[in-house]
Amino acid sequence: MYLLKISNKGSVVEDDGIFGIPEFKDLIDSKNFGSKGLMYVAYIADYDSPYRHFTLDERVRVVSKDLYQDYEWKGSKNKKIAAAILKYNQLQYDPLDAQLSAFNEKINEYTELLDSTKINIDNAADIQKIMIGVEKVLGTRQKLLDAIERRGERSKIAGNRELSYLETLQSQKNV
Repeated sequence: MYLLKISNKGSVVEDDGIFGIPEFKDLIDSKNFGSKGLMYVAYIADYDSPYRHFTLDERVRVVSKDLYQDYEWKGSKNKKIAAAILKYNQLQYDPLDAQLSAFNEKINEYTELLDSTKINIDNAADIQKIMIGVEKVLGTRQKLLDAIERRGERSKIAGNRELSYLETLQSQKNV
């Protein structure tokens, strides 16, 4: 996960950065949600979520079931959860990942359309056009994946590090 760390035991690793974000702190401090609510937000919103291959509606249902044993968990519609998801999306926003997510959604829609449509003499040409269009979308999606791979791993800026050799030299010049 990009913004939050989930431990091997399936709980949010609470660091000081989490408490500096009001929407996250509200969830953690809430008796109704706690850190499990924040984990729900991360599983729904994070680009690197293990649930990322689901459409948003499916993701909400599956994560609700996995964390709260209820596909229709009422907390998914809570204002605090919605505010935390919005903030999470704002903090992690990356245009390449956002485009990839949009392409994946459209590919899912095309797949559902093709799955639900029987081919007959009247619509065969239209189905063929759709399939050619999907091929183009998949090609563009692959270019996005290549660009994301070239960009490399997202990494957080970590605090409490020692200065590098060059930074040390530069700081000595400024004294």
